Amino acid sequence: MTNRLPIRALALTLLTGLAAASAATAAEPLPFEVPEGTKIVLADDANNAASLLKLSGEAGKLAADVSFANFSSGPLRLEAIRAGAAQVGAVGDVPPILAQFSGADVVIVGAVITSGDATIFATAPGSGIRTHADLKGKTVGINVGTSQQATVLRNLRAAGLTVADIKPVNLGLAEFADALRANQIDAAVLKQPDRARYLASVAGTDARAIPDAPGASSNLKYLYASKAALADPAQAAAIRDLVVHWYRAHLWKNGNKDVWIAEYLTKDQRLSAADAKTVADSDGSATRIPAWDEVRRTQQDTIDLLQAAGQFPGKVLKAEEEFDPRFEGLNDKSPAVNDEKAASLAK
Repeated sequence: MTNRLPIRALALTLLTGLAAASAATAAEPLPFEVPEGTKIVLADDANNAASLLKLSGEAGKLAADVSFANFSSGPLRLEAIRAGAAQVGAVGDVPPILAQFSGADVVIVGAVITSGDATIFATAPGSGIRTHADLKGKTVGINVGTSQQATVLRNLRAAGLTVADIKPVNLGLAEFADALRANQIDAAVLKQPDRARYLASVAGTDARAIPDAPGASSNLKYLYASKAALADPAQAAAIRDLVVHWYRAHLWKNGNKDVWIAEYLTKDQRLSAADAKTVADSDGSATRIPAWDEVRRTQQDTIDLLQAAGQFPGKVLKAEEEFDPRFEGLNDKSPAVNDEKAASLAK
């Protein structure tokens, strides 16, 4: 009994010290210098970020040795970061919410918004669905914990409906098209090229695509990073440099869709010419770097929408806690380590 109070006091002291160290790290400005030999790994999806940086010419300008590892889903990319196998991940808008809910030590460091209709509803033959309001009482495929789920909920909200007004069926994203063809579900939000392929396969029926309600798809793409990496000055500087080049690469893509189609979608991803064009069109040609006030509002709306639907129970989640404020204001014009201008600024 005599040892219990000192042990508690010691534990409290340690916890207080860790919290203070974490707060101090967040308050410190981002380091600029990337020491020679610094390495980071980006958890990628289907070579997307790697190809974007390479084709734009930005990969050769990176100050650190950046390598890429592919993972097929946001949860797997998060686990790679948790395990220390990667320091940065490329994700959509819902994985950072899942990360906050689960207590993962990751924060958003970069954000872009695409302009196209990447994910919209498609309906099953004979469903009779023509508008989002017609989804009432229908069986709808949902992939829980993904951006697709948020798109479903926003479209329902725009039609004056909630998830309680439909019959949700949790399926994997790759299962939606087959389930629609077999009339196991009445509707689902499909990404490209799955949507185009599905609609072509049911041509001549009343199956259709239903355009999103305004704002129903956030079209957000994030880079997030582990707090452990950001606490290391060399890796934090490397991540800052990566974010700047990632921004530049996205804006390069706006004016080079033909190169993206030929070199990434067709050659790397082995899509047909028609499917490659469909995918590129769904991303649009006006990717932009948003102000973080806008992104935080959108992210909080997504949090609230998902929690109202029963996701992430038992915690009050705040969008502002998902962002590292030191990265706010970075854009394609920000100095990168290997820029001549940046070199002069660093002296």
